[in-house]
This record gives sequence, C-alpha cells and structure tokens, in this order.
Amino acid sequence: MEFKKLLKNFQIGAAMSALQTEGQGTTKIGKLAFDKFFEEKPNLFFDGVGPNLTIDIMRHYKNDISMFTEIGLDSIRTGFSWARLFPDGKTLNREAVEFYHNYIDEYKKNNIKLYMTLFHFDMPQWAQGLGAWSSREVINAFVKYAVFCFKEYGDKVDYFVTFNEPLVPVFAGYLDFRHPPTIDNPKLAIEQAFGIFLAHAKVIKEYKKLNILKPIGVVFDWNYTYSFTNSLEDQECAEIYDAYVNKGPLQIMYNGTINPILIKTLKDYNLIPNHSKEELTIIKEVKIDFMGINYYRPCRVKKQSNGKKRWVLDEMTLDIPSSAKMNHHRGWEIYPQALYDIGIAIKKDFNNISWYIAENGMGVENEDEFRDKTGIIQDDYRIEFITEHLTWLQKSMDEGSNCFGYHLWAAIDCWSFRNAFKNRYGLIEVNLQDQSRKFKKSAFWFREIIKNR
Repeated sequence: MEFKKLLKNFQIGAAMSALQTEGQGTTKIGKLAFDKFFEEKPNLFFDGVGPNLTIDIMRHYKNDISMFTEIGLDSIRTGFSWARLFPDGKTLNREAVEFYHNYIDEYKKNNIKLYMTLFHFDMPQWAQGLGAWSSREVINAFVKYAVFCFKEYGDKVDYFVTFNEPLVPVFAGYLDFRHPPTIDNPKLAIEQAFGIFLAHAKVIKEYKKLNILKPIGVVFDWNYTYSFTNSLEDQECAEIYDAYVNKGPLQIMYNGTINPILIKTLKDYNLIPNHSKEELTIIKEVKIDFMGINYYRPCRVKKQSNGKKRWVLDEMTLDIPSSAKMNHHRGWEIYPQALYDIGIAIKKDFNNISWYIAENGMGVENEDEFRDKTGIIQDDYRIEFITEHLTWLQKSMDEGSNCFGYHLWAAIDCWSFRNAFKNRYGLIEVNLQDQSRKFKKSAFWFREIIKNR
C-alpha cells in the first residue's frame, strides 16, 4: 500500500519554532527558563550546546525562505517569541515588532501560508519565577501578549495556534527532569495543566471578540494510545492514560469536554487543581476552528506500578513490543498505522473537525555518515518514513477524515532543547560551523511530491 497523488488543495509544508531557530537573534530578548537551565546545567545539553545561537534564522531568513520556496513548501508553521516581543513581560520591544513584520512579509512575498504559534516551550524566566501556568498573573500577561499579536499581525497570518504540544513541558518539567523547573510532583503538574487549559480558553475567547477572519486552533501531540496487551488490566490502564495524556486533554482544548475519568481519579488522589467556577466555565465554553496533530510514535500502556502511589499514572508504564520497527537513534517505535487511527478518531469523536498533521518526522544522529561523494545527505530513511505515514494518513482521508494538510518536522535542522543538534530532522541541513545551508535528498524528493499533487 502506497499513497496516491494527494489533492491539489492539500497543504504540504513543514514546521519549526521561534526558540529552536532564533537563538538570541538580532533584537533584545528576555531571558527564558531554558537559558537559566542551560547556565546552571550545561552538561545536561548534548555537546554542551544551548539555546543561544540555534540556527540564527533572524539573520538568514531571506535565504531560508527562498530555499523553502525552491522545495515548493506551500505552508510553514513557526511562531512568535513572547520573550522577544515583551522582554520583561510588560514593555513592548518595537525592534521585535518590526522584525516579525518583515519576517511574515517575506513568507507572503513567496506565497507561503503562515501558521504562527504563540507558545512553543519558551517560558520566559520572569514567568517561571512566578510559578508559570499556575500563576493567574502569568496567564493574564500571556493573554495580553496574544491579543497584541492578533491585533498587530492578524491581517497577515493565515492560521493562529495557541500552544504547541501543551503538556510536554508539564510532563518533562514537573514529572521529570528533562525541562525546567525539573520537579517531579503530580500536584504541581496538574496545576500547570489546568493553567494551560485556562490560558488557551481565555486566548480563544479574546480572539473571537476581535472578529479576525482567520482560523485559530491548537497543535497537540497525539501519540496514539494502545494497550500493550489485550488483558483487561492493560486496557483499563490505556483508557486512563488516554484521558490524561492524549485524547482527554485534546478534548478539553477542543471544546471544553472533561473526561469523567479525570475528575474521578484526581479526586481519588486529592489532586483537583485550584480553580473558580468562572474559570471552569471559560474552559467549558472554548471552541477551536481546527486542530494540528503532532505524531511521532505510539504509546503502548501496561499495568506496572512504580511504587510511588502519588496519582493514578504511577500505576502504569509504557513499553515497546520486541517486534516493533524502531528508529534506534531516538529509541522510538515507528508505527505509521496510528495516523489512520487518529484520522478516524477525529472523524468519530471530534465531529470531523478540520485538522492537519502539524508535525511528523524522523530524527537521525550523525547524518554526515549518509553523505555521498557530491556532498548531499542521502536520507532515504526519511523518505521511507514520510511515505509510510502519508500512506496511512491518506487511507483515513479516503474514509472521510477531514484532514487538509501535512507538515514535516522540520523544514530545516533545528536546535532541540536538551538534545540540541543530536538528532537532525530537517529537509535542509545546517552547518553549525559557518551556518551554511544545503538541501538533503529528501528535499528534492519532497519537491516532487508537492509538484505532482
């Protein structure tokens, strides 16, 4: 089974983010939580490479966008930096305002549709110091920043996105030690998650008041949930995990529906977050125009306690079948069939809302090993990965799922938080010594896919 020619109006593009491409850039920018994390623990970052430079897109964007155009990408998702537009959280940075106008205009000149994300893991340090999303002061400041972006750029941006992978910083920073603030505390994690749902809902509410005739939505990492075995125990654990990590939080951000499993199990462990009736009403009234789905790997859940007994997710774990096809560079299972399951679930459980794949891609370490005599990286593994996933995505579309596009992660090699440049994902490689760019084989292949729609 292989994907057929995609429809002419099916968007084919790629994704990036502000933090992962801008670095310190050419304007003032406020300190980020990741900056402080790197200062304190640089040894935790691959090769000691922090967020200071990344790929310096603010100096290279005209060339980069020209290369995106050469590939034929018809749409790009990136984002605004909250800390660049409001370095101290209050004072507007006029240089940054002008940069984003110029940046957006360059995409428009090249007929590339633009998705702009408001928050992509880039928490300002001042906000982190106030408690991040558990702080109503931080939430209100975020709403003001969002409203500024809507008013300033609303006539130019094609799609707005409130959050990218909203719960990743929660699981990685409040239940693990991979992101700041490196705390393992379910109570604090739940407070952060509730704050994100509230911030998202408030931003959507303000956006609708402005009558901007552009869609607004959320980009969510739906690494589809399966039970590890067919045992009743594993199936029950998978249902609970799904309510906490995958379909459950997406339903909250889609239309304010809260899975009863969440309420019951949070009560069981005395973890209901602080909230008011008014806040709950705002969350329950939210309605988005579209959703973006990031998919990389499935979640296979089984009953296995870690002994901590702090909340219900302590009673289960994830596992990978011994027979699974793997991306060994990441330690991730490759399971493209999940894109079909996601597409059918959106049709069935989300009123067949307009949606697209916002991220999907394959990160590989030491790509230089695949460079041929002409100097081009022969990333056939990436071509195979994309082909398999588009095949299953198209099957869901053939059965009526309302998917309008596919964005590869990433348009260009990006800096990646703790992993820095360990695993490369781009259609375009970046030489970190001189910041030069070069197409990989996949870029030429992707161009043919787009041309032949």
